[in-house]
Amino acid sequence: MSGASQLSDLIAETLKQRATNEQMPSVARGAGLVVPDYEEGVSKKDRARRALAGKTERELGEIARLLGVQFNDYSLEEAGLAVIEFGTAAITEITRRDAAKCFGDDLCGEQDVVEIVRKLFPIDMMGAAFFSSRSLAREIEQHMIHNQGDWSVELLFDQIGALTCSRDRFTRLIEVALHPLGRRGPDQVALVDELNVVLRRDGYVLNVVAEESGYPIYRVVPMGRGPAGSPKNLIFASNGPKPEIGFSDAINNDIVILSNASSCLVYDRPIRRDGLLWSELIEWWRGIPGVEPDETARTLGLRLRASLASDAERNLFDTYFRLYRAKFAGALPALIPQVYLHYDPAVVKLLRHRAGLPRQRMDFLLLLPNNQRVVIEVDGSQHFSRDDKPSLAAYSEMVGADRDLRLAGYEVYRFGSNEVVGQNAAALIERFFDRLWALHKVMATG
Repeated sequence: MSGASQLSDLIAETLKQRATNEQMPSVARGAGLVVPDYEEGVSKKDRARRALAGKTERELGEIARLLGVQFNDYSLEEAGLAVIEFGTAAITEITRRDAAKCFGDDLCGEQDVVEIVRKLFPIDMMGAAFFSSRSLAREIEQHMIHNQGDWSVELLFDQIGALTCSRDRFTRLIEVALHPLGRRGPDQVALVDELNVVLRRDGYVLNVVAEESGYPIYRVVPMGRGPAGSPKNLIFASNGPKPEIGFSDAINNDIVILSNASSCLVYDRPIRRDGLLWSELIEWWRGIPGVEPDETARTLGLRLRASLASDAERNLFDTYFRLYRAKFAGALPALIPQVYLHYDPAVVKLLRHRAGLPRQRMDFLLLLPNNQRVVIEVDGSQHFSRDDKPSLAAYSEMVGADRDLRLAGYEVYRFGSNEVVGQNAAALIERFFDRLWALHKVMATG
């Protein structure tokens, strides 16, 4: 039996065991899987198999991961993650052991080590290798809380399976162990520096992605890709006069629109490690005063489309949703139009003593997993001409801005406006996004 067949059978068996005939469609929908309605004489497992038929191995991996999270099924989640992580850079057992040594015999400082580990590993159902008559949770409590120093963190990792589990689970363990609830100040920073020396050997690093009560929150990310830091203010969909922006709290970087608020949108919610999804943008839009709850997706789409300035941009936007909305369902990355990158408070035509900031807006932005930011530009003649004449200065300004973006960790992709209109445009757009999803391991669920 192939790996895909085995995983498909595991998913089907899990749905059979964990859900009734009536529950199956809604349970499976949470993992992006459409299970047919109950039919007399068709077993639950056969219904699940029908829904899974034709799925790629990677699609099955994502479904298994999501169902594993939903059911708190460690084995199923790990089976899915093994498929998802196949072919990507591993964090080896050597690196994991060396990372454990950095912690000594104290994994999480002031946090409860049993509760921290319990969130990620089924320690209440595991027996310790040394004392199988008691649960591993009881052994951890005995040897790392009541008799601190009995067990090193390396031994703990060996006992719970952290040396061989998925990379995703291992990195989540490291991240939660470094939370400022357990360690703060110089101790936290020194430990991060020590861990980074180890993690860099496998191409990973701990980066600050947020703050809590003034203390940094860390995430393990691949080295050499993606901007430093995490998105804070997303100002987008500009379709009128430039908004006047001020700070309601400059220290916290909290902004307020002082005038022309209707000409742009500001997404002010935290952005997760998996990027920003269309479903999350819809949920945010639903909370905007005056938005009809039953028309949320449609009215948001119309508002975003209204910010687009050319037929080429509109066709790329429309084609993206036509191709991928059903295929990705709730996991569709948000294609965000007209996003401010630099914000110059002045009106360029009124400037006398300096030039305006170049490329204040990006045509489209995608925020993908692992802090990857993808910029898509649709170029009309204004990108390489001035006053309807070819201009090296205009072209130089454009490529210079591209260089700055790439050096800051963004990916930049350009389309000529004539490419994304006409008979072959849809096929070209589909080829591009399919290759982009493959590059970033973004997977459809529908």
